[in-house]
Amino acid sequence: MGRGGAPRVRGRLADLNEQIRGPIGRLAASPEFQRYRAAEDAIVGARGDRLPPEAADWQATTQLLSQAWAQKVTEASLALNEMAKPIGERIIMRLVLAGGFGLLAVIASILLSLLAARSLSRELRGLQRAALKLAEDRLPGVVARLRRGEEVDVDAEAPPLVIGKSREVARVGDAFTKVQHTAIETAVRESYLRQGISRVFLNVAWRSQSLLHRQLRMLDEMERDASDPKVLEDLFRLDHLTTRMRRHAEGLVILSGTSPGRGWSRPVHVEDVLRAAVAEVEDYTRVEIVVVSGQAAVIGEAVADIIHLLAELIENATVFSPAPTEVLVRGEMGANGFAVDIIDRGIGLDQSELDALNLRLARPPEFDLAVTDRLGLFVVGRLAAGTASGSRCSRPCTGASAPSC
Repeated sequence: MGRGGAPRVRGRLADLNEQIRGPIGRLAASPEFQRYRAAEDAIVGARGDRLPPEAADWQATTQLLSQAWAQKVTEASLALNEMAKPIGERIIMRLVLAGGFGLLAVIASILLSLLAARSLSRELRGLQRAALKLAEDRLPGVVARLRRGEEVDVDAEAPPLVIGKSREVARVGDAFTKVQHTAIETAVRESYLRQGISRVFLNVAWRSQSLLHRQLRMLDEMERDASDPKVLEDLFRLDHLTTRMRRHAEGLVILSGTSPGRGWSRPVHVEDVLRAAVAEVEDYTRVEIVVVSGQAAVIGEAVADIIHLLAELIENATVFSPAPTEVLVRGEMGANGFAVDIIDRGIGLDQSELDALNLRLARPPEFDLAVTDRLGLFVVGRLAAGTASGSRCSRPCTGASAPSC
């Protein structure tokens, strides 16, 4: 390597930082290092088999130089550590800043998610309120108006729902608007259908009533002209059958929401009303009438409704009691009018069914076409509501309620 080694060492030291190069440079300039280089050069440049005299001090020189070298390396390492501290602090600061920004981003995302969830929840609550308003307020109101016969504008009753700013909730709102429009439109069409069916009932009933009235007048004339008892008995049976047919025709008129056509201009005695009601019952021979107080009378415009109402109740008593048994129709003055009791020998009803029937009579529901086995109950409910609100007994009756008076 010769003496050219020293410049190379100095060149390598020149690449180091001043704080690290200082201890190593001082070691390279020390006498120990110079004796080490001199001994090294002498040994390298020796000729022959014998070592130069400088080799005798090689061990002592290298020991001293090794100790000095370890000390200078330690000093350089300490200097390197001092230089690395700012770099580490900057790295840590960057990591802290990156973590802080990441935490802020997570917090911001959580806040945005909460705000979005709150906004979505508010929009969904608005949609829920709209649905409840339709189910509990708007649709029942439309149905009530249709039952009263009022005209309903579907577009006005089903306005578009402007709910929410998000696209998904807006689409749900549009779909619910269509549901709302369809529901109200269906209710209107159903009302028109019911009105059409009522008009059909009414038309058929009026035609039947006209024919039956004519038939009854013809039977009256034939009964007055008949002299043969057998023929007269057959005419009476035919008259009774026609009277029952007229009652059924009047039932269609009542179910259609119209009052029957027949009426009286003067008050009619209560006993005559009861007998007229019994005459419209099929098993009239099983019915006995007992009137305790015979001074009451019914005003003419309420006679037809009360006759029909009592006939339905009396026929119900005859149908749901054993054939041989008798049905008692008892009338007497009460505290608030003339009371009529219809007593049969049927098996009776349990209390829950009795309460349900009384509730149906007190608040007659809308006629249901699916229920055809109790048409008389619908008719009685309609008649009871009409007579309770519009009929009065003439003196000495002080009040009226169906089936009183």
